[in-house]
Parts: sequence; C-alpha cells; structure tokens
Amino acid sequence: MTERRCIYCGRLADLDKDALFRLPPDHGRVNDAVYRRFLASRGIEGVRAELPAVCGKQSPDFSKIEWENGKPVLVTKTGRSTDTLICPSCHNELFRDTESGSVRSAVFFGEKDSGKTSLILALAGKCITRQFSPDERFRYILNDRICDAESIVGAAKSIEEGGKPSDLREPIAVYRVSSAAEGGTAECDVMHDASESDTGDEQAIRAAMPFADSSERYVYCIPADTLYETVLADDGRADMKMRLEMMKLLAACRYAQKPPALMLAVTKLDTARGEITEMYRDEQTLRNYIYSAYPCIEELAPFFAEVRAFAVSAAKPEFGDCDLTGELYAGIFG
Repeated sequence: MTERRCIYCGRLADLDKDALFRLPPDHGRVNDAVYRRFLASRGIEGVRAELPAVCGKQSPDFSKIEWENGKPVLVTKTGRSTDTLICPSCHNELFRDTESGSVRSAVFFGEKDSGKTSLILALAGKCITRQFSPDERFRYILNDRICDAESIVGAAKSIEEGGKPSDLREPIAVYRVSSAAEGGTAECDVMHDASESDTGDEQAIRAAMPFADSSERYVYCIPADTLYETVLADDGRADMKMRLEMMKLLAACRYAQKPPALMLAVTKLDTARGEITEMYRDEQTLRNYIYSAYPCIEELAPFFAEVRAFAVSAAKPEFGDCDLTGELYAGIFG
C-alpha cells in the first residue's frame, strides 16, 4: 500500500484506492467545487477555481494507473497521461515523497504579535540557506501557492530588515533530502501558523488544527520583553491568562494521535532586557525562568511528552556567537 499525506488538509490518501489526478491543461478547465470550498474555508481570495478536470478510477475517462520511477501516472482511454496527483479531500496537489512517515509537522501558538509568523519564516529561511542544494524534488508552500526558495528566504530577510510579515494562511512545507545516496528518500518538514486561533474561539482552533493528528511538536511563542516584565511584576493575573493559553494547546491535544512535545520559544530576543540576555545559552535555566513567570506551565507539563525551552530572534537568527534559529529548528525536527 502506498500512501501520501496532503500538506494542505492533512488527509492521508491510499493511492491504491483514492488516487485522483488532474487531466492535462489542454483537456479543458472546469469549476472545481471541492477546491473552491477549500479556498473559502481558509479565507483565500483571488485564486481561480477553474482547473483541469479531475480523473480517477471511477471516471469514464480512466484506463489505468502506471508507475514511472516510483511515481503514479494516470492513463486515460485516449492514451493521454498525467502525473498531477491531487488530494481526494481538498483537491490540492499531492507531492511525491510525502509518505506518512516522512512528514513531520509542528504547530506554532502564541498570543497576537508574539512573533509566530516571523519565527516560522526565519526557521524556513535558515533551513533552506543552510541545508539545500538545487533539486527538483524540493517544494515550498507559502500561503496559497507553491513558490521558489528565494521567496521564503526573501521574506525571512525582510524580517531581519524590520519588515512585518502577513499571516501565513497555509503552512510552509519544506522538503529536504535525507540521504545524498541514489535512491535516498525525501523528508517533509511542515510548520503551521496557528494565528487563526488568536481569537481563542474553539471553532477557530479547530480550523487551525487540520494537522494536529500528525504534529508531534507544539511551539508556544513568548516575547522576551513580556516574559521579563511578568517576572518583574510577579503578578498572578499573568499566570491566569497564560493558563487560558495553555488550555488552547490542551484543546488541540485532543486531535493529536499522541501527546506532543511542548517547545517554549522566547522570541524577539534582540529586544530583551534584564537577565534573559545572559541565560539564553542554558536551556534548563531558561525553562526555570519561564516557570517562575508562569507556574501553570510547569503544572501542566505532564500533559505533554516533554517540555523544552529555546530563545530566538527572527530579526537576528544568529544571535551573538550562537545559531539560535538553527538550534530551535534542530530541536523541533531533529
């Protein structure tokens, strides 16, 4: 059995049973109602839903499915072939090398303006610039479209120069080769911006959780200045507010196949004040500092597989003599 996981909606499709393909563009375009509903559910506007028709095993045009270099290809009764495999649930493209075991995803939480989107772009930009060489297998998703690596690296660079990113309506999916040897598999690291859950509305949380069942990492972002001021004020109301935030994560855990790890990311380190500027190198010290500000996190820690702490700056990915962005990426994805 060969399966592919959709990086847009999280559906795991069995190609032997569920394979759907787009016919060649010159076959004609039709309004794809499934894809249109998907766009509407994500608030994506300005994207055409008139696409080449869908063909599968139940379609009158279907003849057979062949495999070429490990890639499924549909052949119609007229002898035309297409390898554009699409998701049965949302009709977005299913990319090769996205078997269930090769997709690792993380969901980024945090209050509004906590730096979630900037951090995701910084992590993706760092990964691309450090680990990649040109390869046609690499695909990057930014908002509602496939883009080239330069688009993400450019967005990360803009943040370093003081720019403010727009919300990531879709996940960033980064494919990376796990082995340079011939026949090596590709792995897909996916980062989801849960900005839609900023409202705290349960329905919004569900909308932001299409990948929670496969996400083994929840990253919670806390701005450095907010953390410092909370410790300084020693105000119990901040802990109560954080408890509500942690409840969002625990609500998301209901969708997970197993308890995820909680990664506490102290963001905007370049704006930090006080002792945080000295403790970012020591994870245990940083985690204890976070616990002193928000005792509820330590109290709720047993609900997660583990709790780790990192400090990072999207504006300065390499902070001081440390590659903090690289360390966080390694902590999330290995």
